[in-house]
Amino acid sequence: MLTCRMNACYFGILFCLMTMTAYGDNLVSFLEKERKALVTYGVKCSLKKISSRALDNLRLNFQTQDPQNVMACLIDGLMEKDLQKSELQWSALGSLYQQKKEDSKASTCFKQAMKLSGKMSTHVKDWSFLGPFVIGKMEVDGDPVEAFGGIRNVSKSRFLKNVKYFSELLPNGEIQWSHSKQTSTTKAVNIQPNVNWNDLVNTLGSMGILEWQGWVVGEISVNENDLNIAVQCFGVHTIYIDDIPVTGDVYHRDKYWYGVKLSRGLHSVYIRLRTKVNAQFLCKFSLPKNSFEIVTPDFLPDLFNGQLLGSYITVPIANYHNSKYLRISKLTLSDFESKMEEIHNDLGVKLIDVGTQIAAGQIYPVVLKLTVKGDSNRIISKCSTPESDWDVKFNLKFTTSAGSSVISIKLRCRGPRQSFIFTFMDHDGSIQHAAAIQPLQDCPLHLCPVVLSLHGTTIPAQNQADSYKHMVDGEFVFGFPHAWTLAPTRHGAHNWEGPGLLTALTAVESLSDLTSTYKWIQNAADRNRIIYAGHSMGGHGAWHIATHYPDRCLALVSLAGWIKKEEYGDSNLFFRHDIGTSHVSPIVKSLLESCVVENDADQHVCNLYGIPVVLRIGSADRTVHPWYIKRMYRLMKEEGIMVNYTEVKDKEHWWWDTVETNDGGAVNDKYLRDFVNKHIETSLTRQTVDRNTCADGECDDDMNDDDNKYIHTYKRFTLVCYNPALGEGMYGIRILQQMTPYRKSSIQVTVDNDEIIMSTNNVRRLSLAVSNNRPIDWWKLTLKIDDSEIDISSEEKNTVHICFYSGKWSICPDKLDGMTNRGPTSLGPARRIAESPLRIIIGTQGTDTLNMVLQQAAVYIANLFLLTSDSRVPILKDSDVKINDLESTNVILLGNTEENLHTQHILENIPINFSKGKLTLKDCVYNEERTGVLSLAPNGVDHLAMVLFGNSIDGLHDIVTLASPTIPPMTRSPFSNLIPDFVITGPKFGNQGPGGYSCTGFYGNHWEYRTDLASCVCVH
Repeated sequence: MLTCRMNACYFGILFCLMTMTAYGDNLVSFLEKERKALVTYGVKCSLKKISSRALDNLRLNFQTQDPQNVMACLIDGLMEKDLQKSELQWSALGSLYQQKKEDSKASTCFKQAMKLSGKMSTHVKDWSFLGPFVIGKMEVDGDPVEAFGGIRNVSKSRFLKNVKYFSELLPNGEIQWSHSKQTSTTKAVNIQPNVNWNDLVNTLGSMGILEWQGWVVGEISVNENDLNIAVQCFGVHTIYIDDIPVTGDVYHRDKYWYGVKLSRGLHSVYIRLRTKVNAQFLCKFSLPKNSFEIVTPDFLPDLFNGQLLGSYITVPIANYHNSKYLRISKLTLSDFESKMEEIHNDLGVKLIDVGTQIAAGQIYPVVLKLTVKGDSNRIISKCSTPESDWDVKFNLKFTTSAGSSVISIKLRCRGPRQSFIFTFMDHDGSIQHAAAIQPLQDCPLHLCPVVLSLHGTTIPAQNQADSYKHMVDGEFVFGFPHAWTLAPTRHGAHNWEGPGLLTALTAVESLSDLTSTYKWIQNAADRNRIIYAGHSMGGHGAWHIATHYPDRCLALVSLAGWIKKEEYGDSNLFFRHDIGTSHVSPIVKSLLESCVVENDADQHVCNLYGIPVVLRIGSADRTVHPWYIKRMYRLMKEEGIMVNYTEVKDKEHWWWDTVETNDGGAVNDKYLRDFVNKHIETSLTRQTVDRNTCADGECDDDMNDDDNKYIHTYKRFTLVCYNPALGEGMYGIRILQQMTPYRKSSIQVTVDNDEIIMSTNNVRRLSLAVSNNRPIDWWKLTLKIDDSEIDISSEEKNTVHICFYSGKWSICPDKLDGMTNRGPTSLGPARRIAESPLRIIIGTQGTDTLNMVLQQAAVYIANLFLLTSDSRVPILKDSDVKINDLESTNVILLGNTEENLHTQHILENIPINFSKGKLTLKDCVYNEERTGVLSLAPNGVDHLAMVLFGNSIDGLHDIVTLASPTIPPMTRSPFSNLIPDFVITGPKFGNQGPGGYSCTGFYGNHWEYRTDLASCVCVH
């Protein structure tokens, strides 16, 4: 090939131009003219040899310092045959002209780039990789690249030789950039670091070392101004396009594209990889056909024996517009038809999210409710025979501010002896689903207990419900004679903690409400009489829910359940290999651990006193080793709990046949059915006796003890609590407030005939009520707490609050008020912001650039909530929300007091202040430029607020990363793990993770700063 150089002879140049067959005469003339103009000013390309990589390196490192030289080299390069079809180089040249405000010349370059690749790149063709570096298992850890100026600075040197960085994973502790190609939008990129993983695992004795972090960097070209780009990136949770955070598709759900606005020119793509052993990811970019898209729902309710039970449907809608909100104005249902059976009543539809507005780039799950236009909920007379994948279908037309779109919905019908899916509105306002099987027989009083079965990782709700089957006379029988079988689910890595636990309880309450409302259901579900059961992750969940809600519990069945995620294999190691381990102080570790200790089943074993328990596992199980179950067995025996433990010989983690073929297997064989049915029948018998002998909550004092619903025989038990926000207590006792929040509290109770003696530790406030299943009549007994004797006989026989004030216990003189006196509804940690309906409110009071950064952060966070847990979080502008409307839900406020109209109002109730760029926490002052703040605060009496802001854009970016999840199977919801009431990040946070927290901790009972609950001590 003939190389065209500026100092080549005239005939050589002519020959070179003649070989440029890809160019038209106008383009040749344009390049020649521009080169001559540069030569006139004495500008010549400094490169000795031109290649695509040499041009990229020159552009990345000298575009700002010497743009003329970069332009000269790009022009020379584009006159060479090998680079004629490089749309990136044409876009790069166009970007340089654009910076010089020479729009006509820029357009010429971008038009040529558009001819080569269209309006934009569909994928990054060349990726550069830097890694691997070690990383911890938690969401937040340091980035070693930050020590050298961060990835945006470091990536400029990715094409230079002999540039080294440092990692303990490779020989000599040094690493360099490497490069990979993505050949199409369907070919994933594989990163396989050359690391001796076996040696590391064997030497360090830890599988956790297999997880690593690194960066991949590439570029895409956008050849038309202000395009609405749709991004989909499998295998990663976040990508950055320039500085814009965009949610990835870490779960490979392959249905969500995330919108972002990009201007004309080259754009850098940064991905902070996080994976085990090898990384695989696939990123692609497209132009949406429309400015919005209706996405197919993940789940739908069934018709139950032809009738509508669960009526909610959630339909995700993606807004791809670059700046405008999408407003949903109308919803209509049409083309309703049945596959086989006659239609008894037509369906209607109601839009729950009336006037919903979806922010630019957001995917929002819109909620609608099906209605029946008739006197009953019957839609069809019976289900199709043979069974079909759908029985009725209809169209839904969404009318929006950007036009209308239609999707088709198909519902199947399930028979009375089959499991069925119903939908319900969850505790956070999202729509979730569960599978249920009705009782095989009528219950006394037509009120049946519930077997709440929690599934393991990746198991669908219907599969979990259908595992409660066994064969009788050649036919499978599903469910229990006198109990509802209920298998809830929720997308994401909740481990039946936090949102998962609350979803399980909401499913019980929703099933109870639905079965009580509809008279065509013969037996209602009893929300207060539950058998907790679960397998694997669900086995942990059964322990977790039983230890925090024991008063609803009839019995507990935990099968192959682990104790806590931090000690289960390598799933969630706590500060083992983290970058931050070299920097974090012990007090920070303690505060972070206080956020999750409430999930440790072994810490709460004593709360199971009085509950019959079965523990079981296969002796050959290596997914969950029997060690975990045997540890819990020992602890329960030490506490005097009624527990049976069995190891099934030669069985692994799951099996279908325990003794005989199709006998119910791992979760429902005869042994387990007998145990469950025994305690169901015992409860029903007692329920019938109570109904026949008691009226209006009062029982005859002359009744025999066996008949009396109150239990006053001798017993001694202990209630343990780490966070009063979780749980309902035991035997009617509940801890509502602690002396020192988020530390272990306990009440040891001795009931002896007519006297109750309590001994408390770290308890400030407690309540007494009558438990449904293990009642104690506190009002008729002498009550002594520590050294105080308390008479509550004159108090209302509902719930009484008792407080420790002025050195003694007495009836509480005040009420819990979330604004000034924190209780269960106003306690942290940070994850509790999402345990009620939540809105994000963005500031609009800054510059246009800053307002855009705030909106991008809000969209990123809201989309993460959807990605990780199917949550719906609307985004509103501060100017569209009145002060008195803030308190209607939980809120996240984005922007400091100068950027968001409502931030100052919220900060007035906590000891954080921000004014004129100065941040203070009580007496602590934080003036360093890269500082970020996350803090809970009261939002009226019943709700919480979270403020997120920085004293700079970098500080804001740092604090927003606290929302980022980790990799499956631990991809939890934003802010849901190891984040206390408040976190202040400093300039070293990026490099050191939690070691770079300037301060973190919890507030006291009155939202005050306390040195014993914080990692910083400041005296001025």
